[in-house]
Amino acid sequence: MSQMPETRQPSAAPVTTRALKILAKSVHRELKSSGYSRGDIVSFTNELLDLVTTDIRDSEPKIS
Repeated sequence: MSQMPETRQPSAAPVTTRALKILAKSVHRELKSSGYSRGDIVSFTNELLDLVTTDIRDSEPKIS
């Protein structure tokens, strides 16, 4: 019995990009409505970027 070739699903990238934009707008709106200043929101964003940077750096293979 022959095997069926694997079919690839269409990329979900456009949906993911749209969902992330919606999420970012929602978080921004929530922070603003909760009284956070622009500086607070920028600090939050910097902290988020630091977490992502650390995650990426920690996942890279170590060079001996």
